[in-house]
Amino acid sequence: MIKVSIEIIDINDNAPVFSATQVVFDIVEATQLGSVYVVQAATDVDSPAYGVQKYELDSESGKFGLQISTKLDGSQEVSQ
Repeated sequence: MIKVSIEIIDINDNAPVFSATQVVFDIVEATQLGSVYVVQAATDVDSPAYGVQKYELDSESGKFGLQISTKLDGSQEVSQ
């Protein structure tokens, strides 16, 4: 089992919010390398000028990565 904690650093009046307080992925041992799992991006009423600036993954093992895609409407999609 691997737990991921999210730290939100916010410098203005409205902090970003994730739609779910907890997300669980059941990943079996036989899962292919390079598999992608989409995580709902945070929303911020301060967007876009003072909204979410970046997502960052600090992985001690180096076995996980983070992919950020920008959609046509300017919102972001986060995958791990």
